[in-house]
Amino acid sequence: MLAVERRNKIEQIISKERSVLVVELAKQFDVTTETIRGDLEKLERQGVLVRTYGGATVADGSGAELAITERDTVNYEGKQRIGKRAAQIIRDGETVFLDASTSAWHLARHIKGKRGITVITNAEKVVSELSDCAHIHVVCVGGELTQRNMSFVGRIAEKTIVENYYANKCFFSCKGVTLGRGLVDSSESEAEIKKAMLSCSESAIFLCDKNKIGQLGVPRITGLNKIDCLITDERLTDEWEKELAREDVKVIVAEK
Repeated sequence: MLAVERRNKIEQIISKERSVLVVELAKQFDVTTETIRGDLEKLERQGVLVRTYGGATVADGSGAELAITERDTVNYEGKQRIGKRAAQIIRDGETVFLDASTSAWHLARHIKGKRGITVITNAEKVVSELSDCAHIHVVCVGGELTQRNMSFVGRIAEKTIVENYYANKCFFSCKGVTLGRGLVDSSESEAEIKKAMLSCSESAIFLCDKNKIGQLGVPRITGLNKIDCLITDERLTDEWEKELAREDVKVIVAEK
């Protein structure tokens, strides 16, 4: 088992059990306690858990990623505008990646009138949303389902993307973005899916609602220079606009 898969499993276990012990995890995954401590340290930096003597407990709400049902209530109107505006730049006949973000789900709700497009996704909600659209070809990458995000992740999903698909555009979001570090997430497994999608796309469109600006996280997905377009729900500061212009990133503000 790869380290990223093991950490994803640990994340699921602590989300369900609320606490874990190092010795029990080491036995379950047949690795050393030092390896597990390293995993817990990395997950703590991601805000998933808080390490304790001999184990760890689930982090309280401030640092941990919210479940998708909770995330969708955060800036719902802004994400809805972003999704609607993003849908306008998809042309009939194109192939697009949609990640498991709530912003991408809002986008999916606005493309039902498109014809001949192919949507490749790791999001159960996107698959469900488009399931009754006979004129849209929907591809689910498969892999391991995470209940918190209702998304498919892991080595199988990443391999499916990289070895089988290429898209005109990749629409995605993440935990946050800063001028110094670029785009960051709160889950290693989700970040790896986004990286795979970005590597197999002609164009990268970042769905960035106002709450993402300035938010820190681990791991890093990519730098600002690797995205082609940023769609947001509020005008950016002059500092941000100048930096994005320097990196040749097109900025679209989804008007109210």
